Amino acid sequence: MDNHLLKTQVNRLCGIDCIRALAIVNVIAAHFFTFNTPFHQTDFDCSLSMFLQGMGKSISGVSLFMMMTGFLNSKKVKFDKQYIRGLVKVLLTYVFFCVVTFLFKLYVLQMTLSPVSLVKGILDFTMIPYAWYIEMWIGLYLITPFLNLGYNAIPEKRMKQTLLVVLYLLTAVPNFTNRYNQHLMPGFWMDIYPVMFFMVGRYIKEYEPIVKWWKLVLVILSFYMINPLFSSLFIKGRPMMMVAGDPWGVFGTIVAVCIFLLLYKIDIRQKVLKWCVTKVALLSLDIFLCCYMVDRLVYPFFMNRFFESQQQFGKWFFVVVFVIVFLSAIIAQLKVWLFKATRLDRI
Repeated sequence: MDNHLLKTQVNRLCGIDCIRALAIVNVIAAHFFTFNTPFHQTDFDCSLSMFLQGMGKSISGVSLFMMMTGFLNSKKVKFDKQYIRGLVKVLLTYVFFCVVTFLFKLYVLQMTLSPVSLVKGILDFTMIPYAWYIEMWIGLYLITPFLNLGYNAIPEKRMKQTLLVVLYLLTAVPNFTNRYNQHLMPGFWMDIYPVMFFMVGRYIKEYEPIVKWWKLVLVILSFYMINPLFSSLFIKGRPMMMVAGDPWGVFGTIVAVCIFLLLYKIDIRQKVLKWCVTKVALLSLDIFLCCYMVDRLVYPFFMNRFFESQQQFGKWFFVVVFVIVFLSAIIAQLKVWLFKATRLDRI
């Protein structure tokens, strides 16, 4: 392998680590607005703080994870024992953190639970309130070889582009048009957006498109401004409207793709920063599964001491998110060491 190809490969792997690390940070950041502060109950007053928080509310990391699934699993076309082992490893981690969360709820949150609650919570993905993604991922992982076989059977680049357009029309567009008692597009297939993002990642892996960074940044910032700008101009005396739709809607899909294209070939030369990004990327699944427990400890601490209003508390956003990522990473690392000590990582 010549130096040019080696450098390209290193950049690509580093870029994917950047995307993975950003994705998990974005997931934790989104919980600031969705679950843990009264952002959705606070009237949008057009202040700078609420405007910036309105932009932050559009952040989503889940779409990036889905695209990475397509990007990283492009060569997996066999449904064999080795492939099943990949699923088992994730499920084992999921069950482990379900048990830990059960104990956390029982002894820290003083909730009334039983062993039956644990089993039921594992099976219906409610023991960890954020675990809906695992339920989705199981299905996506199981059909990945078949999605790849179908994608590989498409002979022309133009037909692959057509596939992406069709999936976008079936998922993202109805998410935008079929709201407020309107049904303007066929919306039956909206929920297959994970397949859409998978195929986008698959396409990027094959053709490695390059777009000028400033164009991508301009699109990302412009689309992040839609919700707060609309509310500033047209909404008075009520919380911000999510007029742009969901993160997998018309605008959110484009933003996610732009972020992926912006980072997937990036290189980090600063060693400490690169180590931090790589570590967060490697621990991303564990961080995702344990961050609920950290949320339940960190948010009450900060809200009881520093919260005066949603506008004022916005300045604590970066502090709170950093603390949660840091503490979740510590717990995730402890789990990794435990699995190595007990050889569960070899299953």
